[in-house]
Amino acid sequence: MQILLTGGSRGIGEAIKNVFENHKHNIISPTRQELDLCNVEQVEEYVKTLPDVDIIINNAGVNDLKNIELEGYDSIRKAFNINYLTPFFICKHFLPKMKSKNYGRIVNIGSIWVDFAKEKRSSYSASKNALHSLTKSIAAEYGHYNILCNTVSPGYILTELTLKNNSEKDLENIIKQIPQNRLGSVDEIADLVYFLTIKNTYINGQNIRIDGGYSSTAKS
Repeated sequence: MQILLTGGSRGIGEAIKNVFENHKHNIISPTRQELDLCNVEQVEEYVKTLPDVDIIINNAGVNDLKNIELEGYDSIRKAFNINYLTPFFICKHFLPKMKSKNYGRIVNIGSIWVDFAKEKRSSYSASKNALHSLTKSIAAEYGHYNILCNTVSPGYILTELTLKNNSEKDLENIIKQIPQNRLGSVDEIADLVYFLTIKNTYINGQNIRIDGGYSSTAKS
């Protein structure tokens, strides 16, 4: 399989890249130096240079914590460009090619903050909600072409970003609210993505939370 993966240099993206490479699939995963995902025009030009792909994994994302009153146009634009518009234009380019082959698999990496609110995440949640709306639209429009598109929404996963955005005390309190009493691992996310793109034949248009049960029990 030929796969396009964004945000493959670290964290969840790196784990996804590793699991596909371990199964001998061909991964196209541009670095930040090769492609500025905040520059939508550059993204549109970049995808034109690529061969056809069978699988798209829109993993790259940005989550800069800011109160609503401190949000400015630049930070909102950055969130929507990376979290929504880049995946939109990547999918827009490749969907006709997938349609002609009657095959395609797409996974958009969302967040539990698609369905729940938390302070300082207004632009992040809004842009990830837009991304899941794209997932549902692709499922509705292209499902009859054997193109399956799903959102995977991680909860608290042990990554640099989680450690950056939460204090040690915050993480202790969070872990107490997770029924499994631990953070998730990047490999667990990667395994789910692999299943949805390689083995899945019928799950379509879904937002699949992988959070150890946090969203089922958390009070905030």
